[in-house]
Amino acid sequence: MSSSFSIARPDVFSNEAGGRAKTPLRALVIGGSGQIGGWLLRFLADRGHQATGTHATRPFPGLVPLDAADGASASALIEREKPDVVFYPAGFTWVDGCERDEAKARAINLEQPLNIARTAAEAGARFVYFSTDYVFDGASGPYAEDAPTNPLSVYGKAKLDAEEALADALGDRLLTVRTCWVYGPERQGKNFAYQLVRGLSQGKTMTLPSDQISSPSYGPDVARTVLLLAEAGASGLIHVVGPEVVDRVSFAREVARAFNLDESLIVGKPTAEIGQGAPRPLNSGLLIDRLEALGPGLTRPMTAALRDFRAKLDAPELRGWVEPALAPASDR
Repeated sequence: MSSSFSIARPDVFSNEAGGRAKTPLRALVIGGSGQIGGWLLRFLADRGHQATGTHATRPFPGLVPLDAADGASASALIEREKPDVVFYPAGFTWVDGCERDEAKARAINLEQPLNIARTAAEAGARFVYFSTDYVFDGASGPYAEDAPTNPLSVYGKAKLDAEEALADALGDRLLTVRTCWVYGPERQGKNFAYQLVRGLSQGKTMTLPSDQISSPSYGPDVARTVLLLAEAGASGLIHVVGPEVVDRVSFAREVARAFNLDESLIVGKPTAEIGQGAPRPLNSGLLIDRLEALGPGLTRPMTAALRDFRAKLDAPELRGWVEPALAPASDR
């Protein structure tokens, strides 16, 4: 796909610190039960937009059911909601599972979003697709938006094919956001940080790949930044990740320190010794020069993001919405 990027309203980033948007949007979030989708819905409401979120398997309150493979239901939903923008953070992101079932990987990550995007475009809506650093081979990261792609896995190939097919079909109605290693508070509690905190809190040794390098990305920051991009009428391709590029073990140790857990339980081994099912890009990560030119500091460093992670887990207004990371002391 083209690596071009344009933005219609750069003024959005001149005063992005809070408050309500000047121009309310009607939005549809496909995958509103996921970690990015959930935060998109919260920030859309905070900014004064009208938004509807969908779920496939986790029926959280306020979400409407949608099987993205059901084109008729998706068309009816778009016709009913009349969105200005459709966000599509849904996907099949289990990389090893994608390697085992290529047909499912391509259906969920390519064919279904492409069909919904075409329907959205016919209705006059813009479309926001979420992609990954797995479109690169990890030979020479971190990567800028215009770096040559070369996916190693079924997952990465499906995402790259989706980027290209969507760009061909939608043109400047498309915003593609690449992100990676997303972590932070969320409704389902499934991301890497949750898994790590739970394992360490139970005294388990956590064996992690020492040679996989990428960009940890704080989920609330990703969602909020993507919303600002949508408000600004952005189109094309942009990387939205955290500012650091680190290995998986260093990232895990930062998380452990933030939660006052035992770092010595984290053991690093080369990827080749761990035996993961799908090939990974090792020396990866994404550069954010394009994003920083719009608004410096939109995605926070790990230390600040992890402080916010802990604060959100304890925030009274999020109790019952965010999944706890630690069991009560009496249960541990």
